Formats: sequence, C-alpha cells, structure tokens
Amino acid sequence: MSVPDEIRRQIQVKAPRERVWTALTDPAELLRWFPTTACEFDPTPGTPARFVWDEGGDEAIVEEVEPAMRLVYRWRPLGSDRPYTTVTFELTDADDGTLVTLTERGFSSLPDQVHEQSYEGNDAGWRDELEELRAYLEAE
Repeated sequence: MSVPDEIRRQIQVKAPRERVWTALTDPAELLRWFPTTACEFDPTPGTPARFVWDEGGDEAIVEEVEPAMRLVYRWRPLGSDRPYTTVTFELTDADDGTLVTLTERGFSSLPDQVHEQSYEGNDAGWRDELEELRAYLEAE
C-alpha cells in the first residue's frame, strides 16, 4: 500500500484570526485543546517545543512564524531519532470567522516500519484535534 506524504485538513472556526492564533501559540491555551499533560511552546523561529499526552509526547522546533497568518514547526515523537515531519497552520479570513488549514508533510521520509502507522495515527489525530480546537474556540 502506498502511503501519502501529506495530510491536509481544513476547518472553519467562528472566531477571528487573532483569537485562533492565540489558541495555536499560547501554551496555556494549547493545553485546553491539544496536549493533555504538558506543553512548552514559544512561537519564535528556532525554539524547541514539547507536547505531552497521557500516552506519550512529541518534540518540535518552530520554523516559521507570521502572526495570525502562518505557523510552521517540525515535529516527531519525543526522544525519537527518526526524521521530523513538518506541520503548517495557515489562517485566512472566512465568513463568520477563520479558515484553518493544517498540512503535515514528510511521511515518506520516515522509516518503513513507522511510515504507515504514523500517517494513519496523525491523519485521525489531526481530525480530532482540529475539532477540539473548534469546540474550544466556539464555546467562548
């Protein structure tokens, strides 16, 4: 089976771009919808980040920051020596809020034994996490 190199998801959120941006970049807000246990995140290029869930965690390195428009970071499982994938959030104005486009690329660079599992896990994970982001922002 051929596994795609990229995951791409879009959601529309009834919140302004600046508010969505804060939910994507403020560690206290990230903990309300993304990781469950701990979060270290500073939206400054070159800065390491860490997301921890009950069942494990991921590390990241912030690559690009265009406030309220674009956030890019490389990430992989915490403590892993496998190649990073690249996660990009793009925010654009939409009717009644913000269109959030998430893209994760680089699955083809992963070792064969984790390539398919990583893609499938992240594909389902991003679907769930983006719905949690929408629910968090629209509940305010």
